[in-house]
Amino acid sequence: MSRTRTALETFVAAALVASVGACQPETPTTPDVSPPSFAKTGVNATDAALWQLMATVNAGLAAEGKNYEAAVAEWAAGPGTDEVGRTVFFRDLGNKQLGHHFVPADPRRGGNVEITYIIDQTEGAVDGVMVAETSAAIDRAMGTWEAQTCSEIPVTKVADMPGVDLGVVEFLNGLGGSPLVFADVTHAGWLPAGLLANNVIGVTFTFIFVDGPGGPPTDIDNNGKLDTAFREILYNDFFTWAIDGNIDVETVALHEAGHGLSQAHFGAAFVTDANGFLHFSPRAVMNAAYSGVQQILAGTDNAGHCSVWGGWPNN
Repeated sequence: MSRTRTALETFVAAALVASVGACQPETPTTPDVSPPSFAKTGVNATDAALWQLMATVNAGLAAEGKNYEAAVAEWAAGPGTDEVGRTVFFRDLGNKQLGHHFVPADPRRGGNVEITYIIDQTEGAVDGVMVAETSAAIDRAMGTWEAQTCSEIPVTKVADMPGVDLGVVEFLNGLGGSPLVFADVTHAGWLPAGLLANNVIGVTFTFIFVDGPGGPPTDIDNNGKLDTAFREILYNDFFTWAIDGNIDVETVALHEAGHGLSQAHFGAAFVTDANGFLHFSPRAVMNAAYSGVQQILAGTDNAGHCSVWGGWPNN
């Protein structure tokens, strides 16, 4: 079954879808449906919980006969921890490198060259900040990436759908959401405290196309990257959110939108033993942990974006 919108989905949407360089994945293997081994992989409880969310999602998608599945979850750590975020892989493809990207004019995405995004309007009111304010902050974040002059990528917003709880991850885990996909990148809202680990400030799930339910991943443009179907971003209401202050909606949205646009984490992190502070080298939006308000891309962020999107739509 294709992910291309039905006529109803197209009508509703009209009224109102990570890697910094190409990498050649090894031959896809059969999905490993057992939880990752703590001893073997060194994952922690956060990684295992996100893996389980993806396992539940993929079981539901396979049962529905979908031609896409959750492949990775990239999470960023919040402040107050000496831990940094990581990428949790659902499929073991051997090299553990990020290699997922949108295909220009992919017929399974409706033949679009632009990258579309949508913002959930049911979960954006947090900590006294109104939905209109969080939505505007996310819009600014998406606009920051689109404004990079190295790329010709058109980032287009799908009209708001008031009252519609968006998100496949939420839907298939019994947390509300919707089974319908309206955009390439969905900002699916804020989950109540406790539904994500308390060190996860935001997480981006990448869904890839597969050759039939449970089948191998596809690479129809033969660029060495698995074909991205769509991405979903979730934020954690465990933290206290703000506009232009800690925890800053636009900063976190800018980071997660980077994942939504196929960028990976960047930069080394280290802890100063004397005070326990977490530092980055270099400090950038795409660091794997929140380090204060950052609404302007660093040079490394821009370079990563350009390496992914510089040739679009001819890559």
